[in-house]
Amino acid sequence: MKLIYSDASPYARTARIAVRELGLSAKVEEIAHHPFDNPKELVEANPLCKVPCLINDTGMALFDSQVIGEYLDAQADDGTLFSDINKDWQLRTLYSLTRGLLDTAVALQQDKMRGEGQSEFWQERFYGALDRGLAYLQQHLASYPKRFEILSINTVALVDYLRFRHPEYKKLDGFTKLNMWFDEQQNRPSVTQTAPK
Repeated sequence: MKLIYSDASPYARTARIAVRELGLSAKVEEIAHHPFDNPKELVEANPLCKVPCLINDTGMALFDSQVIGEYLDAQADDGTLFSDINKDWQLRTLYSLTRGLLDTAVALQQDKMRGEGQSEFWQERFYGALDRGLAYLQQHLASYPKRFEILSINTVALVDYLRFRHPEYKKLDGFTKLNMWFDEQQNRPSVTQTAPK
């Protein structure tokens, strides 16, 4: 299998962490491409030209980090990344929240890239969503599964992306419990090997 990714993409990072957590590194070749370069291999596989994109051994392309995560989970002998959230509506909702917060953080970065064309309205909306969403996650940290699974993976990717792309977002520092939880995950090989850059 081939996994097309970008080093800075938090979505691609969730897929790369999943590969490692599921013990599939020997079966998945990781290929770095920047989607803005419109690389032929990515364009032909994913009409949206977005990462991550997984091409399986039959040549079928799968895209969207959730679809890829579920596919990889199904390929592993003891795939357990989604088993907890699939049995618990609150966990599934928290997982949906992390996906929405990742979308918000990426949209905020795209708006910042406009320079003087930034939208004050959307900036306010994005930061407000982050404030509320992170507070909600922190409030429900105790309900996270003890094992490191897809909800944890998304949360790690989210917090690290905010630190990486949005250092101006100082309110992140105020979520003490969330940051403590995040720091506890930093020694996992799957996390250190996929740090954004």
